[in-house]
Amino acid sequence: MKKIMLVEDDKSLAYGIHIALKTSNYDVTICKTLAEGKEKFINKVYDLVILDIDLPDGTGYEFCKYIRNRSNIPIIFLTGLSEELNVVTGLDMGADDYITKPFQLSILISRMNAIFRRVDKESHSMLKSGDLSFYLNEVRLTKNNENIPISITEYKILKLLMENALTIVTKEQILSCVWDIEENYVDENAIAVNIKRIRRKIEEDTNNPKYIKTIRGLGYAWNLRCDKR
Repeated sequence: MKKIMLVEDDKSLAYGIHIALKTSNYDVTICKTLAEGKEKFINKVYDLVILDIDLPDGTGYEFCKYIRNRSNIPIIFLTGLSEELNVVTGLDMGADDYITKPFQLSILISRMNAIFRRVDKESHSMLKSGDLSFYLNEVRLTKNNENIPISITEYKILKLLMENALTIVTKEQILSCVWDIEENYVDENAIAVNIKRIRRKIEEDTNNPKYIKTIRGLGYAWNLRCDKR
């Protein structure tokens, strides 16, 4: 089931969209403010964000920029601002589509389905490395076909490292991808703690890791080739 974040402060509109998307077999999380959206975005993996521009504590443009610094997740702007400049601004900032109010819910769902068809066609759903299989769309990791439980934070770190296999990933890159540096959610020690947890789950010998190598003074590197399937 696709997970959708809806950032909309109009309660009646948000409720209507929620019901329509739930009926279409989408899992919807509603956020009423920019702050709430940021908080939930770093704690859960979503497949698409529907984003209003005018929010009580900021703008959808701000949240779009925040997301694009961390993820390529599809974004649809949903707003009453129909002027060409607003449309161009939203698309130039990285949005995948722009729908103006009022609109038909069937149109929104059709646009979402079109985006998912494109994304599913372009993206790989699984990364294979050694005896590990990482299922991106399912937030699932297996070793020799046995499931290994992982947290959302561990998922994000693994995804970043495996998609950049055989390349050094700096601590700053990990912080930017997983946490919000501007709001100082964590320090660098949290990276080491999460890497240690991941190693305990995937490595045969954590003192001599095969998968995740520490590049002293720089960051980490996924040490084996990853095949995208």
